[in-house]
Amino acid sequence: MQRPQAARAVAAGAAALLAATVFGAPNASAAPETVTNATFVWGLNGYAQIGIFGPWSYKNLTGNASVLQGSVSGGNQTEYAVSPVPATSMPVSSPQKTPNAVKFTGGTGTVDPANGAGTLSFSGSYTVNAYPAQFNAPDEVYSNPVVTVAADGSGSLTAEFSLGAGVDMGGNPTPPQNFGRLTLVTYDAGSLSNLGSTGYRVTPDYQGVQVDVADGSAQVRDCASGWGSWAPQFVNTVPSSIRPHFYSTGCGGNQNYKPALPFDVGYSVEVTPEPSDTDQSLRVTLPETVEPGEFVWTIDGGNGLVNLGTAERAGDHFLATGLINPVRVTDTRAGSPVWSVSAQVSDFSAAGKSFDGKYLGWSPNVTENTGGAVAGNRTVSGFDGGQGLKQSATLGSAPLDHASGSALLGAALELKVPLNVAEAGTYDATLTLTALS
Repeated sequence: MQRPQAARAVAAGAAALLAATVFGAPNASAAPETVTNATFVWGLNGYAQIGIFGPWSYKNLTGNASVLQGSVSGGNQTEYAVSPVPATSMPVSSPQKTPNAVKFTGGTGTVDPANGAGTLSFSGSYTVNAYPAQFNAPDEVYSNPVVTVAADGSGSLTAEFSLGAGVDMGGNPTPPQNFGRLTLVTYDAGSLSNLGSTGYRVTPDYQGVQVDVADGSAQVRDCASGWGSWAPQFVNTVPSSIRPHFYSTGCGGNQNYKPALPFDVGYSVEVTPEPSDTDQSLRVTLPETVEPGEFVWTIDGGNGLVNLGTAERAGDHFLATGLINPVRVTDTRAGSPVWSVSAQVSDFSAAGKSFDGKYLGWSPNVTENTGGAVAGNRTVSGFDGGQGLKQSATLGSAPLDHASGSALLGAALELKVPLNVAEAGTYDATLTLTALS
């Protein structure tokens, strides 16, 4: 933070990475990123939201697991919503109800932000039971789920599965059992949706998945549509009393509620853009928030990247344009001394190739101005003459005895590169911002 007495104030880390693609280049997948804060949210299936005796119960949550109670059970969660049948297995209601779901936080692993590929592991457990307590049916315990996704969007959801002690359908006591890690559901290529830098949704397989049950009702496969199964390993492991909840034993009616609901995975990663024909960015790190009686400048807004776009041919040169993230300058110091913010750019380079930074120019502007700021003069691209931003240029300034307040400094960037000075590729440069006061 810059102090009133400072004759020269330079924000640490106020260096911006500027990237521009002079010719088109193929997209590249980002490298896998390590994450430690992933989330996993799932509502099992539509059958669990309605059941024979009502919605299944969630209980005995451990570790990083919690319950999101939907309106099917009188709750008001809005974090997890799914469309009703036929889009998913969620029963239709009017107004449409929200499902009960389990949520895990603190997941760890790796994710490729470009396609979701990676493995995420979650710690904790949840217990469900489809029957009222008076039946003393064994609890189903799902622990430590793991989500695996391949580059094409296929993968699996696994969990450690166990049964608590209880009574079977014939009234006979049953001991607790631990079945180890089972594959609950799988999903084919292209099963991810809403893929972005913060997560994705997965729609598991069901329709057409065949299972030959070890005992109990055989799978019905002659329905016009909708027959299928969860992962056969899981279906054949759960007790016969609850096995029909997870595969088709008939057509229509409650059968439509058996497919697994989609699950949501969330995470946050700081992605470093790879060279491509679409990623051109300007990043600036600036200091702290304002305090009374001080001079402070910061980035205004949450987006740290500026896309210059792919350079287009414009006669005898390539042209790329964009806007810097605006810089908010606040000065509440006594005496209102002179201040200025300026910038200077390095040469552009890419894997042994380079061209002169002078070809970058800008047109500064000032908005939201309560501090008497004045925009700097336009600096034309060196293509039109001069040194462009290769020579330090003023973004904005304020004279002595200016009003106490703040201003938002912006600039429109213009990169004009002669056709004969650079080969095709994505080029980076460093734009250094300096505040003087």
